[in-house]
Amino acid sequence: MRVVGYYNSFSNTDILEQLNLKALTHVNYAFLLPRSNGQVYFINKENAKKVISVCHSRGIKVFVSVGGWCNEKDKPLYPIFEKICTDYEIIQCFVDNIASVVEEYGFDGVDLDWEYPTYEKKSVFEFLILRLSTKLHNMRKEFSIAIYHSVDGEARYDRIIAISDYAISNLDFVNVMTYDCHDEKNHSSINLAKKCVNYWVNFRKIRKEKILIGIPFYAKPSLTPYSTLVYKNNKNADNDFCGEDSYNGRNLVRKKVKFAKANCGGVFIWAINYDTTDSYSLLSTINDAKR
Repeated sequence: MRVVGYYNSFSNTDILEQLNLKALTHVNYAFLLPRSNGQVYFINKENAKKVISVCHSRGIKVFVSVGGWCNEKDKPLYPIFEKICTDYEIIQCFVDNIASVVEEYGFDGVDLDWEYPTYEKKSVFEFLILRLSTKLHNMRKEFSIAIYHSVDGEARYDRIIAISDYAISNLDFVNVMTYDCHDEKNHSSINLAKKCVNYWVNFRKIRKEKILIGIPFYAKPSLTPYSTLVYKNNKNADNDFCGEDSYNGRNLVRKKVKFAKANCGGVFIWAINYDTTDSYSLLSTINDAKR
């Protein structure tokens, strides 16, 4: 099974070499940021090179994740993606610039994280996916996207139906963001993961091996990292709630990994920087559970 860990380069916590990376098959370096003219940029080029070096030395593939919710100035990026997709020449420029970064740095693939294309952007989003997929696969690189969660086996949101079956057919796998949900007490429950897998596998007929479910290493609504919760009280490692916050403790993480092994292609994490480096590590929990 795939275990994909996003590395949040915006975080001030640089603990990569102290983490239990044995759990991971892939690391997504987040983020390569877009400009409206199709150009792309990193906040810290040397940090990206270090992550690639460390992970490759341990046999872990490294993707560059393009986009995210906001840039380094906390400005949402969806208007930038929408601007790029108003012009097919800019789309091609965007694709070529991403491919150049992949080639220059030695990334193993690309993860596109547009949060979120709307239904009216469905055709241009599909065009972007096709162009980027063709470019990357000709380079023998892999390609994934991150997408919003679905609910109750239906596409409640236009940001879900904007993702066409044809677009997905051009991807190697899909990271379904099974977290930040407001419909249940826990923002990232096992029930939400099951609903999302049901939608994509049983309703949309996507091969189950392509679908990955999300494990958040943070709490909502405070956004407190899992490591902070545990350092405050190590009993929080085996809980899923702390005051008004909900999160994924070790027991829930074990359940998600067990479910993923049987029903989909694996799990992914936002973000590995938020893990502990001791016996309470969620990466260690995942590594043990996936065996």
